[in-house]
Amino acid sequence: MTTRDDTRIVALIERAERETPFCDCGEPMAAVATDRQIWLNCTAHQNHPGGTVRRFLAALASAGHTRRLLVDPV
Repeated sequence: MTTRDDTRIVALIERAERETPFCDCGEPMAAVATDRQIWLNCTAHQNHPGGTVRRFLAALASAGHTRRLLVDPV
C-alpha cells in the first residue's frame, strides 16, 4: 500500500463515521479491522462478557445492528 492509499482509506473511514455516527439501536458506530477488512460496526456488541451461551445470544442479537464493509483488500 502506498501513502496515497492510506490517505484514501482514512478519508473513507472518516466519511463513513460522519455519515453514520449511530446504529439504528442508538449506540455509536466505530471502524473495526477484522481479517484484513475494515467494517463500520455498532459498538453495542463489541465486547461480549460472559460464557459461551451469552456470546451466542449476543451474536444472534447483533443481526439487527448496523454493519457496513468499508475496505476490502483486493
